[in-house]
Amino acid sequence: MRRSALTSLVPLALAVLVMLPRLASPQFGLLDDGLTLQTGREVAGAWSSTLYLIPETGRFFPAYWLAYSIIVTVVGARPLAFFAVNALLLAGLLALLARLIRHAGGTPRQAAIAAVVFAVSGPAIETFYTLSKAEGLQMAWIAVSLLATAASTATPRRTRRAGLIALAAVAMLLADATKETGLVLIPISLGWLAIDWWLARDRSAGLRFAATYVVVNLVAGAAFAVLRWSYAPLALGEGTYTRAYALDGDAAGAALFRIASWLVRDFAFLLPLLVVAALSLTRGTPASRRLILYISVWMAGWLAVYVPWPATFEYYLLPFSFGAAALAGTLVGDGWTRGVFSRGGTTRRAAAWSVLAASALLWLGAIVNAVMDARVQLTVDRANADLVDFLGALPGASRIVLNTRMNEYFFELPLHLTEIKRRSDVVVEHVAHVAPGRPSAVDVFVLTPELANRPLPTVRVALDEPGVRDDHAMLTAMVQGGATPVYRSAHRSRLAELGIHRLLCRVAARPFIDYAYCPSDRPVLYRGTFSYGWQVHRLSRARMDRVEARRDG
Repeated sequence: MRRSALTSLVPLALAVLVMLPRLASPQFGLLDDGLTLQTGREVAGAWSSTLYLIPETGRFFPAYWLAYSIIVTVVGARPLAFFAVNALLLAGLLALLARLIRHAGGTPRQAAIAAVVFAVSGPAIETFYTLSKAEGLQMAWIAVSLLATAASTATPRRTRRAGLIALAAVAMLLADATKETGLVLIPISLGWLAIDWWLARDRSAGLRFAATYVVVNLVAGAAFAVLRWSYAPLALGEGTYTRAYALDGDAAGAALFRIASWLVRDFAFLLPLLVVAALSLTRGTPASRRLILYISVWMAGWLAVYVPWPATFEYYLLPFSFGAAALAGTLVGDGWTRGVFSRGGTTRRAAAWSVLAASALLWLGAIVNAVMDARVQLTVDRANADLVDFLGALPGASRIVLNTRMNEYFFELPLHLTEIKRRSDVVVEHVAHVAPGRPSAVDVFVLTPELANRPLPTVRVALDEPGVRDDHAMLTAMVQGGATPVYRSAHRSRLAELGIHRLLCRVAARPFIDYAYCPSDRPVLYRGTFSYGWQVHRLSRARMDRVEARRDG
């Protein structure tokens, strides 16, 4: 009993270790957190209102809003408490991942390797080092549905079996209603059913699991469709946000290039293990073959669902990373169990150890990039939090002009000032909306970003260096009539990047290359200092007659 209790604490210890830098430096971010705080406060106690939120976008994810409104109600606007919840969620996912592998016939070694690989992956770092991300919650609900379905096939009691299947269906519905991409589990589960139909000679428990999970996903998907039809006023192709989800040839090619870049950057360590996968599929046990095929279908499905989308962020790949970690743990553990690394002749053992060493070296490279992602995220959030602290102390009814390209910061900044600093009196305007010659009877403060040596790709940042250079050109035009610098702060972090994904830039077809991923001044191995911050100027006169009325958004 004591050993079991100790084992159950391992996922929590691993999650806390990974999250320690974030817990030591907790800040809200300027991408989605302000909206989360505002929405959570507004729907507190009126939970049904989550069914009607942001209808113009075409999105429908009430379970996401419900979860975060509960968190806001419980912890308030305290970033440390939010990240503590993230740490617990990561620990839960690690425990669920290990349990799923053990339930599928995996060994403790396989489960442990998978948990470590997932915990330090780039997608996990971005997901849990930021707030307001749906992927962590979505994966937790999916994992619960998988375990409940597996348990239902193992119990002989009909009542218990029905209860577990109902639990699986509810969990899957919550996953779909947390982020709509959960519907990809329908084709994935059908793929699993095809695998078991092909492998199962005696219609084993595996086939019962796959068939049951198909039913679970079809029921959950149908329930989600009914809810969306009842409460979402716009079809998927009509929303201001969802209309971008469309399969177009050129766009799909560009999406495949971005996805491939992320895979090479974060998951190249899987390539040498394909040798072990081939051996496991041809000479391994039926349980190991089934698990490898299951994971492969899972990973392919979670990549395919994002091909029609025009953006590819690292945290989108969290479900893929969940599968990649399971695959790595399964292959290494299976090779170890079957004596691939210890039996046979000298040549065979040398080849096996070479494969393992190559995978380990590439995994260390992925960890280097994950550490870089964490440092970039912390640097950006610290600088933004310092700016919000400064703006929260401005004179009453001040007017702020955000001198950047149009991005999320324009919508988030006033929410941070209102929800965190209680400064609803401060007006935030975008530089493109400031009319020339417009008088101002209050203090006017111009916010201009600073950015240097941003790695690409990395965690999501709303600014880019060409845009920031344009912002400084605009600032020069604005302050010619006289302005006083009142604030300047930049945070810096030393970075190391293993950019093997840039090798794709040399072989991919030109129409599909995203050149943001292919900077000409960055070698494969790059070391530099990332800098991010803000400067604020107070205009010295009441008229902003040198402000341009138009701005490239």
